[in-house]
Formats: sequence, structure tokens, C-alpha cells
Amino acid sequence: MRLFTLYLRSRRIPAALAVAASGVALVALLGNASAQQWQIRVFAVLALGLGLGVLGNGLGGAAAALEGTAAIRWACWRTAHLVVAAGAVFAVAAVASAAPAGVVLRATAGLAGLTALAAAVLGHQLAWTLPTVWAGAAAVVPPLTEPGILRLLTWPVQPSDSTAATVAAAVLAVGGLLLYAARGSRTTAG
Repeated sequence: MRLFTLYLRSRRIPAALAVAASGVALVALLGNASAQQWQIRVFAVLALGLGLGVLGNGLGGAAAALEGTAAIRWACWRTAHLVVAAGAVFAVAAVASAAPAGVVLRATAGLAGLTALAAAVLGHQLAWTLPTVWAGAAAVVPPLTEPGILRLLTWPVQPSDSTAATVAAAVLAVGGLLLYAARGSRTTAG
């Protein structure tokens, strides 16, 4: 238990979780005032991007050399960390948003994968970039119904019955999780 407490504190998870939960709830609740279903989905996706972006900084520690010497199974810890962070953001968004649960779950999985991918490639300090930018880009382009690259790029805000959006989210979720679990957060100078 002591190791778990130290892990949470070293990653500043308690403070980040409070900020992420309140931000997700606020943005999702603002979206509930929208009259159209696609706008509710957009606000839910923006809330998820915000929450996962805030929690993404905790995907790496302050001392990569210290973490490399620890005698623990990092792949298991990283996987559990990402899954629990995504679960917490999903739970808050599912309760606060009027968006369909399928859309919230799909967007959570895909954006969590993007967060993990950004941490592994860019470093944990920039883990917020991919989920936040993708959620923002999906928010400004209305969900398209015609097949094409723009429809694939707006997977987070597609209706819950969209197979292409589900496949895109699943690929991002699994790919990001596997890369992050295997490599961890990229070490950055600074």
C-alpha cells in the first residue's frame, strides 16, 4: 500500500484527478444545454479530451532514471494507471453528460489511447496534446455522414452506431496502451 501511495504522490495524481473531474463535469454539463444531439456529443468529447489531457501529465515521473531502477513490473503499473485514469474520466462524463453512453465510452477509449501515445512519443509533459487537439478538431468539424477521411477524423463525435468510429477508437486505444505499457513515457530534457 505504501508503494501505491508513493506512486500516486510522485505523479501528482490526487490534485490532477480533482482538477480533471471538476473540469469534465463542468464542460459536460454545459453541453447538456445544447438543443441538438451532435452538440451534446461534442461537449462530451471536449470534456473527455480535457480530463485525459490533465491526467496525461501523470503518465511519467520526474526522474526517469529512478523509475528505471525500480524492481516492479512497469508494464502492469502503466496499464493499470491508464485504465484507471480513463475509467475515472469516463465515470464523471457518463454521469454529467447527456450524450449516449456508447459515444462517451468509445471517445474515452480512443482519447485515452491518444494520451498514452503522446506520452510514449512526446513525453508525459506533452501527453495532453493529442487528445485535446483531436477533441478540439472533432468539435469544430460537424460529424459527417459521407465516407471519407474527414469522417474518420471526426470519429469521437460520430453517432454511437458508427462502425468506422468504433474501429478507429479501438485501434487508437489498443495501440496507445500497448506502446505506453511497453515503453513508458518518453524521457525529455529539461
